[in-house]
Amino acid sequence: MASESVKVVVRCRPLNDREKAMNCKTVISIDSSHCQCFIEKPGATEEPPKQFTFDGTYYINHSTEQIYNEIAYPLVEGVTEGYNGTIFAYGQTGSGKSFTMQGVLDPPSQRGIIPRAFEHIFETIQVTSLYLM
Repeated sequence: MASESVKVVVRCRPLNDREKAMNCKTVISIDSSHCQCFIEKPGATEEPPKQFTFDGTYYINHSTEQIYNEIAYPLVEGVTEGYNGTIFAYGQTGSGKSFTMQGVLDPPSQRGIIPRAFEHIFETIQVTSLYLM
């Protein structure tokens, strides 16, 4: 692995069915090119949104597949080479940790980081086993 570092990445999950039924509105916007997240206070039209900058930002339209390829794949690849790696999902209840880490079966692009990482690791083991035979 080229370097060691801690990266902080944020993902905005889509509204769930309960939130849609309650006519909730999204108060977060993302500028992925600048890795910035903006949070608006509902009803505060005169108040500018809070701005936060991260190492990576992903909005509702980003798939878990894209997040895996850009963030987790290099980490898992390093693990298969013998380096330590950790993905730590943190956030309040309902913020989307399970949505990102476990994912959903349909659509396949939203399969989670955990099943993708296992598949990646087992494919590497299988290829290495065939190579050693």
